[in-house]
Amino acid sequence: MKRFIFTGLVFILSLVISNNALAANTDMFANILKKVDDLACTNPEKLPNFYGKSLVIMSDDKRALLQNRIKDYRQMMSDFRDINCRVQRQVLTGHAGNKVGYILVDEIISVTSKSNDTDERQHSVCNYSFVKEGSDWKITLEHCSSLPDYSINPGDDALYYFHNPLY
Repeated sequence: MKRFIFTGLVFILSLVISNNALAANTDMFANILKKVDDLACTNPEKLPNFYGKSLVIMSDDKRALLQNRIKDYRQMMSDFRDINCRVQRQVLTGHAGNKVGYILVDEIISVTSKSNDTDERQHSVCNYSFVKEGSDWKITLEHCSSLPDYSINPGDDALYYFHNPLY
């Protein structure tokens, strides 16, 4: 009986340790994404430092180039007054190996400004793949698929049906 209890405790302890290790691995990738988020609306020219050589960016069914995205961020910063960018991200799953890792996240991106009372929101589920280049992890795949924004109620926003094409 004592062996059974001891074996059970060791098993439970190993599950706790492995779950904490997984959380630490995905936290590392989530922290990289937070750094990218901070730069997107402040200094987009520094974004290439976080991306790998063989980068692929997919947004819904379209491929995007990093240099075009940087231009879009710069244009957005010049068009809007007192811009505020926020990203709410929840890691759904992930894994980190020695050289390759990934996370799957649910994210809501919100861009607000005092110019024309702008409130742009995008709700997506995204997969980010990372490759270790030297001692740094680099994003090599960013694939996001748009989801309806359930935080917008029909009476709250004239663009409800634009934000929520599935009604």
